[in-house]
Amino acid sequence: MMSKENKSKKTYVQKYTKIWETDPDLKGWLAPDLTNETLATCKYCRVVLKAHKKDLLSHAKTEKHKKATAWDKSAKACKSISEVFKPAMSESTKIAELKIAAFIAEHCSLLTVDHLISILPQLDPSSDALKNLKIHRTKCSMLIKNVLGPSMLEALVEEIADFPYSIIIDESTDLSTQKVLCIMIRFFSHKAKQVVTTFYRIIKIIDCDAKSVHEAIVNQLKEDGIKIENMIGIGVDGANVMVGKYNSVTAILKRQLPDLIVVKCVSHSLHLCAEKAAESLPRQLEFLVRETHNWFSYSPKRLDYYRTLYETMNNNSDPKKIQGLSGTRWLARYQAVNTILEQWEELKLLFSIAKSDDKCYMAEQLYDIMRRLPFKVLLIFLKNELKHVTQLNLLFQSNNVEPITLFEDLFLLYKNLLKRLVVPSQLEKLVDSELIEFNFREHLMHTASMYFGFDFHTISQELEEKDLLDVRERCKNFLCSLAEQIQKRLPDNLSLLKTVADLHPRIATSQVKPDIKPILNIIQRSHIYGEKNDIESEWHQLSNKKWSNTSSSADFYFEVYNDCDAAGCKRFENISKFGLAFVTVPISNASVERAFSIYNIVKNKLRNRLSIKMLQSILMVRFTLNRNEGSCVTFNPSNKMLNLINVNMYDFKKSESSDEDEIFNVLNNFQ
Repeated sequence: MMSKENKSKKTYVQKYTKIWETDPDLKGWLAPDLTNETLATCKYCRVVLKAHKKDLLSHAKTEKHKKATAWDKSAKACKSISEVFKPAMSESTKIAELKIAAFIAEHCSLLTVDHLISILPQLDPSSDALKNLKIHRTKCSMLIKNVLGPSMLEALVEEIADFPYSIIIDESTDLSTQKVLCIMIRFFSHKAKQVVTTFYRIIKIIDCDAKSVHEAIVNQLKEDGIKIENMIGIGVDGANVMVGKYNSVTAILKRQLPDLIVVKCVSHSLHLCAEKAAESLPRQLEFLVRETHNWFSYSPKRLDYYRTLYETMNNNSDPKKIQGLSGTRWLARYQAVNTILEQWEELKLLFSIAKSDDKCYMAEQLYDIMRRLPFKVLLIFLKNELKHVTQLNLLFQSNNVEPITLFEDLFLLYKNLLKRLVVPSQLEKLVDSELIEFNFREHLMHTASMYFGFDFHTISQELEEKDLLDVRERCKNFLCSLAEQIQKRLPDNLSLLKTVADLHPRIATSQVKPDIKPILNIIQRSHIYGEKNDIESEWHQLSNKKWSNTSSSADFYFEVYNDCDAAGCKRFENISKFGLAFVTVPISNASVERAFSIYNIVKNKLRNRLSIKMLQSILMVRFTLNRNEGSCVTFNPSNKMLNLINVNMYDFKKSESSDEDEIFNVLNNFQ
């Protein structure tokens, strides 16, 4: 009976269950066997298994299955053919992305490009060109650093070619305590047909001694393929490491280039001369200028009150802002002094009211100075003297001046001071070259005989005799000190720089002209200046032809350079090379100061870890756009730039914008 019941009882058979495929250990590789519902298959191992969950889990732990799973993941990581062989970026897209990168380099932080590139497609959803733009922080930084900057530098080097050039250098320490050397380059561009002063290199240096700076300059010129033997001039400040007599940067360079023209920055020198001369004037004058500015600088209430007072006294006209004093820009005081004198009565009334109503001690001090006429007379004298010095300083800082005659203007300022101080009979005995070493203090006129200007003469008549004598003595001391300081800081090669003024077109085209042998005796490199005998011969022939460009030296000698005879040979090749070489001599290092100003704007507190290479490229982009009298709007990428846009432009290092990301992420946490 029992055996019969056992035979009739059915055995349970486990079938494949679909829900197993959701199990984390079975998911992805488990599949049913289509021929038998009691079996399962492994997609990775290609084997058939019993549809028992325990057996399936055991299979998942085998080495064979683990290897097969790893191979499958590797295969899925490989890109498809369509992904690998993407269509090449169109030329119009490359141009658009380069123009965006130029815009960022000229105006913005790299972080800006992320939002900019997201906004542009929204402006015109139907535009395929805007949709195809794929430029974010990493790509933008690579375009600036590895495409725009290097391409523009290469174009600059090609433009310089084998023509003569000068460099202008200065070193500084930025806000990250990194020492950098900035090099500007000045040359005559045959492409632009004008003298160009532009940014060349920013170099990180470890030591600021003369040897290190010299090696940095020479090595960089060699690396870029610019011939050091074509350098004719160098502009520096007055630091001993730059212009020392024996082991300075210029001294080392002159051993290699004996006829190198060294130009100390006149702007720095004039600043120091005026600052030193002002020590002979009463301290109350500086106190008045400084504290008058400070009176308004931190108080909108005071400024509004003074504006109302000024408008009442001057028919609703607004008062000029009084400039603050600067320890590094002493000549900026001219504007402050001039403004105070223009508003003398208004300021005097203001301080009188503040002294009485507010019981302000500072106002009382300022009013006490302004009510005393001798101080006003001295301030008028100071304004007139600073005006001449400031005007000359601005000329040396400008790029749109006649460089050949500029040092003649410096000597004329010194000579005019001597004429106001020295007995005329003594000056008549001396030629210009002797004035440089002239001990003028031994031949000063009597103070009563000196003339200090019409304004001074007019207002000083109201002074008492005792005050007038004191004021005139102080004015005399100021002029003596100013002349003495200028005399000390006149360039050592001033005679050469003054002689260069004879190359001006007005003199070069005249029938009677000076001899240029003094200059020819100094120059040595004929491949730059031309053959000396031919230079002199062609110099005397210039007046035989009528020239159209005689106002600018650069335009004139470029016209002379292009003048050819009937056979197409250059008629005045040597004298034109000679003239074009000298127009590239630096006049000051104001341009390198401007470069450092831009450097400090780009590398600020939020972007203090930008690399030197990125800073080099950003400065190169900005100066190149400015040199071409354009901007990112008119910028047209070259074919070389377009060809550089490929995978090789990525250096696969930390992005230049990642440092900014860290800072801005921290700032965002506080919002």
